[in-house]
Amino acid sequence: MTQIKGTNREFLQILKALEAVKGLKGKSFALLVARNINALTEHLQPIEKESIPSVEFQKLSVKVQEKIEAEDSDAIEALEKEHAELIEERKQQLETVEKMLNMESEVKVNLISEDILPNDITADQTYGLLKLLK
Repeated sequence: MTQIKGTNREFLQILKALEAVKGLKGKSFALLVARNINALTEHLQPIEKESIPSVEFQKLSVKVQEKIEAEDSDAIEALEKEHAELIEERKQQLETVEKMLNMESEVKVNLISEDILPNDITADQTYGLLKLLK
């Protein structure tokens, strides 16, 4: 395993790139992709946990969505005023998540040798994995 440095946002992008190629064939490649998905998911778990909206906010979101679909802007405005504190809490929560994503960090990953890349991998897919290629 190799320790790589970057921001948590970069690690999230790498995780998304790995998710996009996990269906490609090749035993060695698949094994490294799975191990790296596991390592990055574990590393990013505190950020994911922090990003989950409260139950109260989720309920408010459903109400607001209903008003959006009904095109009732007055009701939306009333809900926003009535739940201003809850909305502010969510904004603060998202700011915390942003800070966490921008933090420099290190994670141990398994580098992927270029010679085990599947033949049908595209340049677009490879681009997202560049930090993991050796």
